[in-house]
Amino acid sequence: MRIFLVRHGEPVQHRGKIFLGQTDVPLSEHGKAEAAEAASRLVLLGARPARIYTSDLKRARQTAEIMAERLGGLPVVLDMLFREMAMGSWDGELIEDIKAKFPEEYEKRGDDLRNYRTPGGENFYDLQGRVTREFHRIFRKEAGQGDGSFGESRDLVVVAHLGVMVALTEEITQAADSGRYYDYPTGSVTVFDAPEWLL
Repeated sequence: MRIFLVRHGEPVQHRGKIFLGQTDVPLSEHGKAEAAEAASRLVLLGARPARIYTSDLKRARQTAEIMAERLGGLPVVLDMLFREMAMGSWDGELIEDIKAKFPEEYEKRGDDLRNYRTPGGENFYDLQGRVTREFHRIFRKEAGQGDGSFGESRDLVVVAHLGVMVALTEEITQAADSGRYYDYPTGSVTVFDAPEWLL
């Protein structure tokens, strides 16, 4: 059994760089092409999912729907627990505006990206907690160890966001943050063999 983590395609761009977070924006035309390419990659890798799990935010949902169609009409399961980190009152705001209005808070976030919690939002560990709990629940079902509602062991495909990709990578590999840089461009596909401890 393999685990495929897919980052959503490129979203529609704003007039400036924003804290995207859970702001709900659709895919750009380029992002739609990236979703189709991600589906082709899964075909080349011989992926055998029974369904595709995805964040319910448009940029992820549309990516999953394009992929599902290209993979023969697979069902798409929307899951709000796979949303990107909630940025609270900063969500959807221009980064340059937040930096100008709240310079001290912006600096604190830059100094400690994992622990800093935006006003009304989450920090990385909040995100990691909700994402990994949901991942384990779904994995047990797909591996045939859950309530029997799926009943077969197939590859697991999750379409989500950068923060979610990092959280799941660290959970699957059991590698805590070591200052590494995770390179997950939009539309990328990352593959893991399901580790024995998960099975």
